[in-house]
Amino acid sequence: MADLHFIGGEKGGVGKSFVARTLIQYLLDRDLACTLFEADRSNPDLARIYGKILPCQFAVFSEGERYEDTANKVFETAIENRVLVNLPAQVFPAMKKWYADNELFEVAAEEGVKIALWFVVDGGYDSLTLLAKSLDFYDAGVRHIIVRNWGRGDFEDWEAVLAQPENTRLKTLIAERSSSIIDCPKFIGTVERNTIDAESLTFATAREDTSRFSAISRQRVKKFLRGAYAEFDKAGAF
Repeated sequence: MADLHFIGGEKGGVGKSFVARTLIQYLLDRDLACTLFEADRSNPDLARIYGKILPCQFAVFSEGERYEDTANKVFETAIENRVLVNLPAQVFPAMKKWYADNELFEVAAEEGVKIALWFVVDGGYDSLTLLAKSLDFYDAGVRHIIVRNWGRGDFEDWEAVLAQPENTRLKTLIAERSSSIIDCPKFIGTVERNTIDAESLTFATAREDTSRFSAISRQRVKKFLRGAYAEFDKAGAF
């Protein structure tokens, strides 16, 4: 069970935390044990919503040395347990330094820790540029699972976008790394989504709570989870 899952995407607003919350609900529904780490100090959705159910610790990835012990705890925990980490935006420079300072590629190989980065994209230029940088740096040391978030973008022209000259390097890297590409479906229901967020509800609560959600609202949650879970299954990461 020595595996470490980071949920990121580097760019703000692509839906990283939403995907992370969906992944946690997936693990709960599949009875798969997991330890949570919240690294997004500005928007700690994971700790706020799922920290009431699962053990959740805070970790800070910083280019300074002040917080290095909290970051190292993430890896140390992953040696014995499945770990899921919700990353903030713009954390790539700090992550690069963390890997380099601790020679984590070598340590992970020695300890048998498999590392996956669920990289959430919205399909825009900035998002794809950051994805290319991530694939380039981590090379084969980290498995990338590219999550196309349909709640933040439209990917009907995905192949055409990758065929553009500025994305030639990205297309090559995706093929070379054998990266998985999955889709996070759009959550239908603005009222339901706002209620879930405003009241810090888990998806399980929204799926089952007859006092706050109508039959149609609960079905919308079920439909979203069913679609997301099918995509997570395709990734084969667990």
